[in-house]
Amino acid sequence: MLFLDGVYTERADGALALRWVKAPTSGELTDLAQRIAQGIGRLLERQGLLERDAENTYVAGEALDADPMASLLAPSIT
Repeated sequence: MLFLDGVYTERADGALALRWVKAPTSGELTDLAQRIAQGIGRLLERQGLLERDAENTYVAGEALDADPMASLLAPSIT
């Protein structure tokens, strides 16, 4: 994979220039991972694949019954 150390911006004359950007901090990456995990959790809840109560999150039982592989994949979802 190729990762850029910046973003391309367009100059007034139409030319593109790479603008260097510093690396994210550990806290920023942790915050991003948390937001992504919450979004995926909400999506799985809407699809009925994940159920939550006040203290726990677990894979919905109906989804496990439909596919034998689902019981093996369930721990990776939670």
